[in-house]
Amino acid sequence: MNRDTTSKILLLSASTAFVFAVVGIIWGIISASQMILFDGIYSIISLFMSLIALIASQYVRKEDTKRFPFGKASIEPMVVIIQAIVISVLCVAAVSSSIMALASGGRDVALGSALLYGIFSLVVCFVIQQVMRRNRHHSEFIKAESAQWLMDTLLSLAVVVGFISAIFLQNTSLSWFVPYIDPIMVLLAGVYFMTVPISLIRRNGRELLHMSSDAKTDQQVKNVVTELEAMYDIKETHIRSSKVGRTLYIDFHFLLDDQSKITCVDDIDQFREQLYDRLSNVKQTKWMNINFTKQKKWAL
Repeated sequence: MNRDTTSKILLLSASTAFVFAVVGIIWGIISASQMILFDGIYSIISLFMSLIALIASQYVRKEDTKRFPFGKASIEPMVVIIQAIVISVLCVAAVSSSIMALASGGRDVALGSALLYGIFSLVVCFVIQQVMRRNRHHSEFIKAESAQWLMDTLLSLAVVVGFISAIFLQNTSLSWFVPYIDPIMVLLAGVYFMTVPISLIRRNGRELLHMSSDAKTDQQVKNVVTELEAMYDIKETHIRSSKVGRTLYIDFHFLLDDQSKITCVDDIDQFREQLYDRLSNVKQTKWMNINFTKQKKWAL
């Protein structure tokens, strides 16, 4: 997927979030449902986060090697962390509000109207989340958007299940429990959703700190290097790698000796071509630094 398509997907996310922001807030006020109001407010935040991701994605596309000689890959995880922090704040606010509502005796809700909104929201959120999920491996921005829409889909599902339960309980001996259903749903949703931003912060924080790439990618790289070591009688190889955004940075130091089959610049260039070609199955954009030495101190 090219980056123009990434921008289109982010624009779709922002447009849908705008619709939900307007509909959710109005519907939440009319039905007196904190859960729907929470959904609408979350959509507003999703809208701003989507716009930030869209702007950042377009900015990353613009080449500026003078100011960013090593690229702009760090912008992606930085923006995703900001998104995750904002979502965390929203979840904490929702949990606090629901606890206060529970302590004050719950909240009466127009159940039929609330259920109708929940069904509408569930269908639309599920469709958008599927679009995001199928494309999330192409960009950290889309991956973050996919996580947000997954949260919204689960939130909508909770609304539907909760209000269906409330409708069935209305004319039973448990009718006293109905006012508590809305704040309980908000409480459970807020607590559960906190796990998503925490996961995003952990993963993207690793990238900002340039920590090592994932084990699967490391193994792919090591397998290729092992094959080339045997072909060229390379004594030893030291590899350092880290993934930042869509870019995989790999630093190779090949330790040679008198038996190695690399003896001139032409051999070095041929080796580099083979290394690059064999790493084609690694999907990220690769930034490789390939070094050769006969002294181990320069490889450590």
